[in-house]
Amino acid sequence: MKVFVSVKQAGKRKEFIKEEELVLNGNPSTLRELITEIIHKNVESYNSRPLDSKLVHYLSFDEIESQVSTGKVGFGYRVNEQQADAEKAIETAMLAFTDGLYRVFIGDEESESLDAPLAIKEGDVLTFIRFTMLSGRMW
Repeated sequence: MKVFVSVKQAGKRKEFIKEEELVLNGNPSTLRELITEIIHKNVESYNSRPLDSKLVHYLSFDEIESQVSTGKVGFGYRVNEQQADAEKAIETAMLAFTDGLYRVFIGDEESESLDAPLAIKEGDVLTFIRFTMLSGRMW
């Protein structure tokens, strides 16, 4: 099933991260299953990226321009040799959801529970809104 994922951060005026296509293996019946599948895909993608092996790093102008549209310009490699742990990432994501650090919308409807039935259709837009803590002075 093909869906589109959009990640937004509260307080940001510009939308740098556009909708990205995501192909799900099945039809998740709960938000917990959906988040688990997305994390497995992201961990697999991260772990398959090559380690840094270049002596001199540079990006061409075209590479920079194409990456600017996604909101992050990088070299596309990992510096750390350690592999990401999918189970730890899933545990962290579930805790962050229950703590209210992010919300998930399917179309215009908010998914408020990890275990409530979920109705995702082909082509739906999944929006993850990330909330950040404010820091600064108390006065």
